[in-house]
Amino acid sequence: MKKLFLLSCLAGGLAVSPAFAAETATMVAPATERVGVYDSRAVAYAQFWSEEGMRNKNELVVAAKAARAAGDTERARALSQQLSQLQSRLHLQVFSTEPVDNILAQISDQLPALLRQAGVARLVCKWDTAALAQLGTAEQIDVTDQLVQLFRPGEKQLKVLAELKRKPPLPLDQARELEKQGKM
Repeated sequence: MKKLFLLSCLAGGLAVSPAFAAETATMVAPATERVGVYDSRAVAYAQFWSEEGMRNKNELVVAAKAARAAGDTERARALSQQLSQLQSRLHLQVFSTEPVDNILAQISDQLPALLRQAGVARLVCKWDTAALAQLGTAEQIDVTDQLVQLFRPGEKQLKVLAELKRKPPLPLDQARELEKQGKM
């Protein structure tokens, strides 16, 4: 009789055990990951008009003019090509969905603080559909404005950015074709 009672208690305990374990797991399960999403077009625009962005572009223009004036056609051609590539990439980044990894690299030292402040684990571009699809149930927090502020935009740039964010980007293939045709 004692053995039967003991077996009943053990069996009953085992039957409750999975439910108890599931309830306990729910109580200690980690919170949903929070991911910072951003509009890459706004980041590209803000970087271009930033003090550093303008200085870098102007240095290339001055160097190209100086090379032409000195008769160094090879250097002038190389600098002009560099300026043209910069402009083309910028057009694709500002008007379409070309990644802005090169720009984020420029502010990489400031990103850990931004992530902490925003309470997000990482950044994902809102136009990167493959990366967004992998987020699953992660909570998406828009950090576009915080990223833009790292470039210290003026009032004029902020107005343009507000308008830019209201419009959808050009599909990247279409933007590349327009850029190739010189229509951007």
